[in-house]
Amino acid sequence: MASITDLLTPEAMRKLETLVLRSRYVVEGFRAGMHASPLKGASVEFADHRQYVKGDNLRNLDWKVFGRTERYYVKRFEEETSLRTHVVIDGSGSMAYGSDGCPSKYDYACRIAAALGYIVSRQQDALGLTIFDEEIRAHVPARSGSRHLRHFIEMLAAHRPEKPTDTGRSLHALAEMVSRRGLIVLLSDLFDNSDAIFRAIAHFRKKMHDVILLQVLDPCELELSLDRVAEFIDMETGEKLELDPALARLCYKQELQKAIDGCREKCAVLNVDYRLVSTADSFEDFVAQYLAERRRMSV
Repeated sequence: MASITDLLTPEAMRKLETLVLRSRYVVEGFRAGMHASPLKGASVEFADHRQYVKGDNLRNLDWKVFGRTERYYVKRFEEETSLRTHVVIDGSGSMAYGSDGCPSKYDYACRIAAALGYIVSRQQDALGLTIFDEEIRAHVPARSGSRHLRHFIEMLAAHRPEKPTDTGRSLHALAEMVSRRGLIVLLSDLFDNSDAIFRAIAHFRKKMHDVILLQVLDPCELELSLDRVAEFIDMETGEKLELDPALARLCYKQELQKAIDGCREKCAVLNVDYRLVSTADSFEDFVAQYLAERRRMSV
């Protein structure tokens, strides 16, 4: 049975202990926490005023406003509620790839997921998980607690990436399943129809979810760093292509950069937070740097 220490070392967990993951937008929840909710109620965070009507709690009358206007107004507040974070991982065959000295993209994505799950659980927020390929293969609704975190880790470890992918279809299905607004963290190599992927991401945004998109790629995919003629095999379709990387490298990198730039542009339009991640990098350093940057941008 998998445990969090299979994905996070004690040193990594110490690095993550001071980090916080927050939504850039208000969230809906059911428990007192650190995140602003759009639901009005009695709490510590003032929102606005409305005119008094018979039956309102007199303790919420704002006497300072009455002194200025001689009219009765009551204070309205923002409830502080929990964040629901849904980690969504591409578990298709292409994610099984890993060059020499690097973990597979799926294993690397699982480590980032475990790091985020550890942070979310320490915040006492709700954590959910979805793994997909051509359809949703595993779905754990957002809950909190250490027992739930163990289940989250076990589900990550149990999946084997091997099937074809249909990212757009899977994400549309998930968008219909997740009813309460929250934070969606999508980890994928994005090796699929880009238009279909971003139509599905737009579906999440239409439902007022905050979305983080992490594109996970192997350094060999980023640089085409092989030094000899090789046979390239599609890990989902089995299609084969013999290629001299030295001759194709320049064109390949230009096309890859064009695709990455396209992702950034589409994310900017949708107000989605996009990052490109290499499996050659330390995953805990990436998470720490990214969350520190995200926190600075939200201040």
